[in-house]
Amino acid sequence: VLEELSHLAEQEAPPSLFLLVPEQFSFESEKALLRRLGPQRASRVQVLSFTRLVQTVFRELGGVAGKRMDDGARALLMSQAIRGVSDHLTLYRRHIADTEYLQAVLSIVSECKQCGITPDQLSKTSESLEKGTLKEKTRELGLIFASYEALAAQTEQIDPLDDLTVAAHRMPESRLFDGSRVYVDAFKGFTAQEMQILAVLIRRAEKTIITLCADTIADDAGTDNRFAPAIRTAARLRDLARENHVPVAKIR
Repeated sequence: VLEELSHLAEQEAPPSLFLLVPEQFSFESEKALLRRLGPQRASRVQVLSFTRLVQTVFRELGGVAGKRMDDGARALLMSQAIRGVSDHLTLYRRHIADTEYLQAVLSIVSECKQCGITPDQLSKTSESLEKGTLKEKTRELGLIFASYEALAAQTEQIDPLDDLTVAAHRMPESRLFDGSRVYVDAFKGFTAQEMQILAVLIRRAEKTIITLCADTIADDAGTDNRFAPAIRTAARLRDLARENHVPVAKIR
């Protein structure tokens, strides 16, 4: 990836170049490009994490106005949300004043947001389950999640956990990635929110190159393969390309 980016950056009129890496690799990636290309040419490659990408898009389009929640505000909001629906709770009602319980529910809500799961989906899933503890837990979590989202909307505070989803919805208005080359490197997999971002990138960029660490990414490699997560990710990415009518190049 660095070799290809270096080659493109050395061209007289290179396309817009982006390198998307996990947050912890962004500084090292910038240093590596600086060593290879020097300050002037290295500036032709914009190194982004998903967080930086969101900030870049929001700067271009105006962002989202409002106060941003911190962990304390999120915990307070969750406490209010649970109390608001406590009359409809059975399993979760008994722990309503437990701080650790609040953090556990917040963690579940965070995972739901990362996976693109809505309160309505939890409620519908609960309806399809057989009567029992799992059905009741799913129903109650759906109620709590819906209450939390409703309160957040009333306070007009912005939950940073929604940034990727908001950015994905707004990115079609952006011109940043039109005709660009986007390299996505060093990820083991992607959340549903990140997949939403990638869907927009592959539609808007001239070419999107994504690396995965595996000995093969064939669909028939088997679930016991040590690289099974990467194989599943590759399959999801190919499906994503097809859904967006983007051709998939031969795997290198």
